[in-house]
Amino acid sequence: MAVATGTLLGRYRIISPLGSGGMGEVYLAQDTQLNRRVALKFPTVKSDEHHAHARFLREARAVSTLSHPHIATIYDYGETPDGKPFIIMEVIKGESLDDLLRTSALSLARAVEIIADVADALAEAHRHGIIHRDIKPSNVMINERGDVKVLDFGLAKQVEEERVSSVDHDAETVLETRTQSGVVVGTLLYLSPEQATGSPVDPRSDIFALGTLLYECITGRPAFSGKNAIEIVAQVIHVTPPPPSSINQHIPPELDRITLKALAKEPVARYQSAADFRTDLLALHHTLEDSANVRTQRIGLAPSTRRSSALTTLSDMLRRPRLSPLIVLIAFVAVGLIVWGIVQWRRPKLHVPTAEAQRLYDTGTDAIRNGSFFQASKALEMAVHLDDQFALAHARLAEAWMEMDYTDKAKDEMLRVSELTPDRSALPPIDSIYLDAITATVRRDFAKAVEHYSKIARQLPDQPYVYVDLGRAYEKNEQTDKAIEQYIAATNRDQLYATAFLRVGILYGRKGQQESAMSSFNKAEEIYQAQGKNEGRTEVLFQRGALLNQLGKVVEAKEQLQQALTLARTAPNLYQQIQALLQLSSVALAGGATEQAKQYATEAINLAQANDAENLTTEGLLNLGYAFFMRRDYGEAEQYFNQALDFAQRYKGKRNEAKAMLYLGSLFIQQEERIDEAMRYIEQALTFYQQGGYRKEVSQALLLRGRVKLQLGDYNGALREFDQQLQIAQQVDDPAQLANSHILIGSSLADEEFYLGALQHFEESYKITKSLGIQLTLGYSLLDRGDMLWRLGRYEEAREALNQVPTIADRIDSNYKQVLIARSYLINAQMALSERRFPEAIAQSQQALTLAGTQIKRAGVEAKYTLGLAQALSGAKHEARQTCEAAVEMAEKESDPRLLSKALLALAEAMLESGDVQGALATAQRAQEHFARAGQQESEWRAWLIEGRASQRMKNTEATHEYFSHAINLLSTLQQKWGEEGYNGYLARPDIQSYRKQLSEASTVVR
Repeated sequence: MAVATGTLLGRYRIISPLGSGGMGEVYLAQDTQLNRRVALKFPTVKSDEHHAHARFLREARAVSTLSHPHIATIYDYGETPDGKPFIIMEVIKGESLDDLLRTSALSLARAVEIIADVADALAEAHRHGIIHRDIKPSNVMINERGDVKVLDFGLAKQVEEERVSSVDHDAETVLETRTQSGVVVGTLLYLSPEQATGSPVDPRSDIFALGTLLYECITGRPAFSGKNAIEIVAQVIHVTPPPPSSINQHIPPELDRITLKALAKEPVARYQSAADFRTDLLALHHTLEDSANVRTQRIGLAPSTRRSSALTTLSDMLRRPRLSPLIVLIAFVAVGLIVWGIVQWRRPKLHVPTAEAQRLYDTGTDAIRNGSFFQASKALEMAVHLDDQFALAHARLAEAWMEMDYTDKAKDEMLRVSELTPDRSALPPIDSIYLDAITATVRRDFAKAVEHYSKIARQLPDQPYVYVDLGRAYEKNEQTDKAIEQYIAATNRDQLYATAFLRVGILYGRKGQQESAMSSFNKAEEIYQAQGKNEGRTEVLFQRGALLNQLGKVVEAKEQLQQALTLARTAPNLYQQIQALLQLSSVALAGGATEQAKQYATEAINLAQANDAENLTTEGLLNLGYAFFMRRDYGEAEQYFNQALDFAQRYKGKRNEAKAMLYLGSLFIQQEERIDEAMRYIEQALTFYQQGGYRKEVSQALLLRGRVKLQLGDYNGALREFDQQLQIAQQVDDPAQLANSHILIGSSLADEEFYLGALQHFEESYKITKSLGIQLTLGYSLLDRGDMLWRLGRYEEAREALNQVPTIADRIDSNYKQVLIARSYLINAQMALSERRFPEAIAQSQQALTLAGTQIKRAGVEAKYTLGLAQALSGAKHEARQTCEAAVEMAEKESDPRLLSKALLALAEAMLESGDVQGALATAQRAQEHFARAGQQESEWRAWLIEGRASQRMKNTEATHEYFSHAINLLSTLQQKWGEEGYNGYLARPDIQSYRKQLSEASTVVR
């Protein structure tokens, strides 16, 4: 698009064009507010590409947060009146790296210095989750002071598809495009292999591109070349360029190594961060000072520089007519023998691990299958120490590290695997597939892991351990039923394979099939005991105890876990000791023994710290914080969560870091005045989980984000979050998450006064939690069901549900027992009020108030206004008004508009009963406005009724008629909203019959 000089876009006035290219058009502009020159850039996107515009602006917003001396600053972003997006960035006066290369104005030292500065810029961007995707000479500027500035961060992926017509190193992008799966992005000569093949990219793609820049800066020629796009892309994917020193003799070996490492085809073999790349460059830079006068010059590839080969020589020979057929045949045979000899000579020899390394590998692999990752890491560390060439042992060690949240260690091991196996054909075929399967697992590509392990199962159909590996892959891919099938297949092939029985027992427990779970655990323990494997027995005791704890069977759980702890200490097995202590802490908490819970968790933390097990220390801090969180001791909980977050960040435990953030978010949701902090932590955790493919954790984060939106009054937004969370919970087959989803969706619908829809979700939650036996959730499900049932006029069913709550409350922690019982009294009070049983409503409300105290605030407010209304309708009119006014005052402190509007409605009715007609009218109007904004039509029609009755007493006939008309219309709307079944049940309620009678009588008088 062309923009005329003098055009004013917001506060920016166009001065003149600066240039254009594949990425867009750039203009010099004046910021009329700050009186400074800026660059205004329009990306090359179609005017009708709305989603591309939105993406561009989102990217601009993200990049504008970057502040770094080597990144061109983005000041602002926006759209023209006709919808074209643009960004505002700093103006850089100087020349591009492309200009320097053309004029051969670079020494080796200066080239390394510039690339190090670009790496510094990339490192900063990568820390913010931004990938450049289009590193090339024209995107690197050197200003008049010699400072390096990198352009177009994060914006390259927004531009349109274009083709190239030449091999010029600065040619336009092959398929520059919007971010779509499988589409190539980037300029040809600086593409990474994954960009060239349309594969997903990560920061290591930028490192490859920077490697190509380094190569060109120090040799004067591109790392890759060709006559057309296809040839260039083929080289990027398949050809390793010659060492730079073969082109420029002044290049030292260390610079060769750095350059070629950055240009490794496999991302795992490259530098894993731009910061590491920069560190090596800076370490080398000082040694290049002596060669500062050696200048590079960009040159093209002359025909004579083409590499010769046996095949090209043969081609030349065939073109010579003087050769006889016999000579041609001899030439063919000779070339064939030479090629075969070279291949055989270069083929890596098959590595056979030492017997002790193999034994330790088998031990570590079995421990991984058991879930004993700490034990596995120790065995596998010893295996690679004894035999550093053992590629499978390095891969399995990477798997153990990933399970334990040591991401950097896992990456190091996978890099070693890549170095050891440049040619997979050197491995036995089955080992090559195993390596692929383990690599996919470490990369969290569990679908691919399933594919590889399935291939192994087809080749080794009689080996039981193969089915455990396949089961674990299915389990990680959240395909629980398929995982169970594979574990059972393993037990069918080996009746004494305890690991398979253990794994299937764990999954049966997750699915709520307690009888099958216990049967499998018993079988596993029996086998381990017969084989004298105490570590296996310990794991069974631990898993059985954890399941019993989940089922609320605290005494039995503690017994199993104490046995597990004793056996773990006898072994000794550090990991199992810590896990048993943490689970015992949870059990003690469930039994109300807070101090004992703290002692167990503290012992676990101290044990982990003493043995340099940082991730276990973090887990211990999280468990200890959660113990206090469940006890509603939020100050202590926050302290331990913050310690856990600090540990996780210090030791780069990304998974534990996200978990700590999620816990803090959940904690701040409870402290309603810290809702903004809650959202910030939840968003950070959600981003990590989404990027890593942690679907269960994504589900939890969405659930919490929905709760935040609920508290902020964004009810539709909350409902969308809960619906999305429900879909994920269904996909991952997680019954507990599914139950929570139904509870929250039901709660949202209940707040919207869609009682029948809410009841359906509460029914689903009840069915799931009853099968799982999770007592606390089951108690909440019964309360929610009872609450909806009485509102729909189904009192007997409601009483049946509520009567079960005290029994369940006796099985759980005393703190949450109080919450359940308080709410049970509250719902019974509201139901008695609805049935016009006022003395019972008063008694139940008072019980609820006593139990709620100052801790259970929402229940306290509801109990207060329910008591006030019951007093008003039973004749204690003066006392009723005071009670309702106190309820309103309490509700105002909670900053919950829906709670406040319900308290106001009760106060309006109490005022009307006491004869304060003017106050009743004003208060009812205030409540009605709240209800209208929230879409709560069931409450709103009753507010209009009170306004009509108050106006009638004030002899205001016109207003009375208007108010009653609103009430009648809204009441009829409920029939359409709820359907016949819900509406008829609602009309059958005694209180609604009374209100309708008032409405009917008043309407008659008005007419």
